[in-house]
Amino acid sequence: MKTRLLLLLLLLTALATPTQAQRRPMSDKARKAKIAAAAAARTKAERAARAEAAARAAAFLPVSDGPDATELLRIDGVLADATLRSDAETITHLLADEYVAVNSKGLVTGKADVLAAIANDAAQCDINKGFEYVVRVYGNTGLVIHNTSFRGQLDGTSVTGEYRVTRFFIKRNGKWLVAASQTTHVTPAPLVALNKGAAKRAFRDKKKNRSSYVADRH
Repeated sequence: MKTRLLLLLLLLTALATPTQAQRRPMSDKARKAKIAAAAAARTKAERAARAEAAARAAAFLPVSDGPDATELLRIDGVLADATLRSDAETITHLLADEYVAVNSKGLVTGKADVLAAIANDAAQCDINKGFEYVVRVYGNTGLVIHNTSFRGQLDGTSVTGEYRVTRFFIKRNGKWLVAASQTTHVTPAPLVALNKGAAKRAFRDKKKNRSSYVADRH
C-alpha cells in the first residue's frame, strides 16, 4: 500500500512540475542557430541532389574529353570573365553572328542585344562563378552545362542568385563559337518554420485581436 501511495505521489509531482523546456523557452540565439543549421543541411541536400542529377545525366550521355571539350570549357570561362569586365570586344569574337539566348525571365535576345546592353551600361556583373560542369562534343557541335553563382543587374533589375546555364557551340572554320544559350534561375527550397509553438501563439493572438475588433465594432 505504501509503495502504491509513493508511486502515486511521484506521478502527481511529475505532472505538476513544468518540464525544463517549458520553464526555459528557446532563446533568440538558440533559435537562430537552429535555423542556420537547418539552412546548412538544406544547402547540403540540394548540392547532393544536383550531384546525383549530374551523375544520372553522365550515365545516359556519352562522355566527352579531348582537345575540343577542353576548348569549350576554356571559351566558357573566357566568356564569364568578359562578362565581369563588360568586355564587348572579347564577347563579339566569342559569339556567332546568329547567336540567340533565352534569359532567366524567358526573354529571347540576340548578339546585338548583348552588345547594346554593355554599351548602354544596362548589364552589370561583379560575380560570375561557374561550377558543376557537364561538357559534350558531337562532331562540329557541342554543349556546356553548368551552375553559376551570379550577382549583377540587368536594366536596373537584380539578377543575383544561382543559375543553371546551357550553352550550345558550333565549330566554324576550325573555331568554336557560342551559337545559343539558355539560363534558368535555381529557386532554393523554402525553409519551413522551426518554432511551431511561436507560430501557434501568433495565430491565437491574431484570432484574439480579430475577436476584440469585432466586439468593439458592436
